[in-house]
Amino acid sequence: MRRCWLECAMTVMMASCGPTPGHDTDGGGSSSGSNTGASSGATSEDAPTSGGAPDLPPEGRCGDRVVDPGEACDEGLYGCNECTASCTVAKDPAIEWSVPLAPIVDVIDFDLTQQQRAWVLGWTLEDAPLLLRIEPDKTVATVDLGTLGFVQLFGFHVNGAAVDAVEVGVLGLSADDTWRLVRVGAEGVLGEPLTIPQVHVSSSMAVTSMGVTFARSEDASTLAWSGEVLATFADLRAGFIDAVGDRLVFGTAPVTLVDPDGGNRVETMCEGQSLSTSGKHVVFDATLPWFEEVRMTSCELETAAQVDAIVATGSAEPWVGPRADLVDAAPNGNPLGLWSVCEGTLLVDGCSIPRTVGLGGPGDPQAVEFDECDAPETARLGPDRGVYLIRRSRAGKAFSLVRRGTLPVAPPWG
Repeated sequence: MRRCWLECAMTVMMASCGPTPGHDTDGGGSSSGSNTGASSGATSEDAPTSGGAPDLPPEGRCGDRVVDPGEACDEGLYGCNECTASCTVAKDPAIEWSVPLAPIVDVIDFDLTQQQRAWVLGWTLEDAPLLLRIEPDKTVATVDLGTLGFVQLFGFHVNGAAVDAVEVGVLGLSADDTWRLVRVGAEGVLGEPLTIPQVHVSSSMAVTSMGVTFARSEDASTLAWSGEVLATFADLRAGFIDAVGDRLVFGTAPVTLVDPDGGNRVETMCEGQSLSTSGKHVVFDATLPWFEEVRMTSCELETAAQVDAIVATGSAEPWVGPRADLVDAAPNGNPLGLWSVCEGTLLVDGCSIPRTVGLGGPGDPQAVEFDECDAPETARLGPDRGVYLIRRSRAGKAFSLVRRGTLPVAPPWG
């Protein structure tokens, strides 16, 4: 069975960040549109008549799937469509760079390397698993994972600072229910797929020049590319793992740095599961729900020392906002966050349904504003300070990898 991680994420994002539900006149469920395009007033039942004149027609309601006078369009259901929630024709924002992802129709994940090379994993309309390599000049190369025996995909990792040819690892099941991992570099597939014993399998994985490391709820282990167990970490139970070159980063409390063979182990001053890594730092979200500020802190990978906290002050009412979900880290350690605010005061669990407003850093949380066709939780920060993410077209719903904006040079992004 396919995994539609991005599809589900976009659905949740659109549902939680969209306008309030509107009317649905066909007897189905409520749409996610609003009545902002309709004015309140009398209907034909309470409109006065005079001298036998016919009753006035009912006023149009934006969201009823009928194009009424004053409406440019009305698609009923909103989201990434050609019609907005106010029944006007939608306009796309400026796109600085774009590459279509066809023949992929179901995107699972993507990531960038420090060479600004993009790797996109997904499925075709024929249920074939594909891995796309996209260069900054828009050159696209395809790795057909189906010809390598994959029928299901389970894990994906891009080592953005790879020190050798191995940049990508893809874990999946073959037709005979064998777990296999394929290594891929800028020149294509490297060697034969590696058979992975069930005991080591986890979707939380990281590839290095030495092998692949899996993190599970009970322990972690590294398998060398020859297949033998290189190291076991019995006390590292982490939901997050990444690799920067040949340095592993475990999302434990505290965050632990270690070589794939178990050497050079260091515990940092950072902690938490909401993490991101860059070439020099690990960044974690240290925001506490009862504080009035969004706070993120970073630790240097070389020294493991905690650097000064990166703080963005928010509303004087902590239950109103703002909120930031860490999605990536810049090479200098500053975070790229997905920023949200709540409209009005909500007393249930703080900000339960925020309005997401943009991507950026503490100095400019809305450096990149996005719309309903963007998948902002997929945003990655390139070496060119560009914010890259997955975007859908309004008409055909096809996916593209786009650069939605460029972060400023000015602090804190200097």
